[in-house]
Formats: sequence, structure tokens, C-alpha cells
Amino acid sequence: MPLVLPAPIWRRLAASIYDGLLLLAMWMVAALVDTLVRDALGGAARTRLAFQILLFLVGLGFFGYSWTHGGQTLGMRVWRMRVRRIDGSALRWPTAGVRYAVMLLTWFALFLPGLLQFPTLAAHVHAGPVIVAGVAFSVVALLVMLLDARRRALCDWAAMTEVVVEPKDS
Repeated sequence: MPLVLPAPIWRRLAASIYDGLLLLAMWMVAALVDTLVRDALGGAARTRLAFQILLFLVGLGFFGYSWTHGGQTLGMRVWRMRVRRIDGSALRWPTAGVRYAVMLLTWFALFLPGLLQFPTLAAHVHAGPVIVAGVAFSVVALLVMLLDARRRALCDWAAMTEVVVEPKDS
């Protein structure tokens, strides 16, 4: 039985760049389809909440399917990693949903200070305290990964999963 090693943080971040770009592309296609459908229906109004739910479901479909069918997204496959439950078994949809929601929240907190540099967004919130909260949350998330022996992120803790390195093919 091969030795199972936790995926290093740098490798997880590299894979997340791949997957983040894929997710962004899928969100752009979803926004285009949403606009075309609404225009075809005579310019039906779209609420912000409905659009956010649509984007969440698109991401959940991508990550959930990847994690429940082989445990790898495209980025994880490139960097030879796999997500699995702590007992070594494959993820199921409820676990994938929790993992995706917490992962998305963590990435949102990381990018929030940058997003609030846009005046249109900063005008809607008290930017100072929100930026401090986003940075604090991101630091805690990074510390959790650094201090955990299995390098589990907050999403792994919430979903009781871990990301491991796949052995090289012989």
C-alpha cells in the first residue's frame, strides 16, 4: 500500500489557480446564457440573489461532480492531488456541497480587500471593518493549514476531508 502524503500548500494553491480560472470561465458562460435567455423572454428582470444562486450552483456542479467522480478537478489532476474523506472514501454530494461553500467563503474573504478597492462596491459597505475582517479570516485560514499536520484547509475541516498527493505512475 503506497504512502499517503498530505498535499503541500503550494501545490494546493497552484491547482486552485487552474480551477479558479475554469470557474471564472464557467461563470462567464452562465452569465451569457442567463442574459440571452432573459432577452429571449422579453427582457425579464433578474434579481441579484437569483444570479448569485445561479453562479453558486454552476460552481457546485463543477466542483461537486469532480470531487464525487474521482476526487479530482482539472487543477488537482495536473498537480497530482485527490480530495477524499478522512477515512479514505470518496466524497458524496452533501460533503462536496459543504466543502465547496466553505471554500468559496474562504476565497471570497481573501479577495474581498481587493474587491473593495472598486468605488462602486466600497460605497455599499463600511469598507474599513470589512477589509479587516476579510484579512483576519484569511490569516486564520492560512494558519489552520500551516498548523495542521495533514495541511487541511477550513473547507476540509468543515467537510471532514483531506487533500492527498497521488503517487506517480510507474
